Amino acid sequence: MIMAGRLTGTVGGRPVVIDADDSGLTLVITALRTAWALRGAAKTFVPVLRLVRYGEVPVRVTIAGFLKLEILPKPSALARLFVPSLTSLA
Repeated sequence: MIMAGRLTGTVGGRPVVIDADDSGLTLVITALRTAWALRGAAKTFVPVLRLVRYGEVPVRVTIAGFLKLEILPKPSALARLFVPSLTSLA
């Protein structure tokens, strides 16, 4: 089974996109300010990420079009530095 599609929404009035394709899930955040705002809510996403990890789905975050961070299967060092709650996923 392959997930495919796109969800578009806003966080704090700023656009956020979740892309799903054969390579996994990608959260596209268009501004650093939005990424910083999401950082505080990361603890609420950890249980969902554990379920996604169980399904062996890779998850990445792209910030402002130039910064790409791996979240699953193993959070990158930079992701763990800025969002310490991701350490429990490693």
